Amino acid sequence: MKSISKIIISVIVGFLLLVGAFTFINGWITASSKDTHPPCDQLPTIAEATAALDNHENFAKEIEKLGDGIKVEVGKPCPDNQERGLVLVRYDLKSERDAINKLLSRSEGFGVPVHLEKR
Repeated sequence: MKSISKIIISVIVGFLLLVGAFTFINGWITASSKDTHPPCDQLPTIAEATAALDNHENFAKEIEKLGDGIKVEVGKPCPDNQERGLVLVRYDLKSERDAINKLLSRSEGFGVPVHLEKR
């Protein structure tokens, strides 16, 4: 193989690696899901999650003010057990997710699990 061909192939492979690293770092592709919740049998009931959200209404509004695409509600993440729930925070943008995580890390939360979900 000629040295020019080797150089061209090396440049192409290097470019593809850079593009892949850039997309991974920016969150456009992920190795695994960041958004997990406890096993379904360990989640509170829908009534408990609803009460927790009602008791922390101001905190929920504070989260929603972080971005136009943010919505806080009671979610039912377990298709096989619709009696179990948690506080579900839906967001549109990575910047919204980062702001939500920052606020949650500085607070006491809702007293029940919180699950972040990208729309």
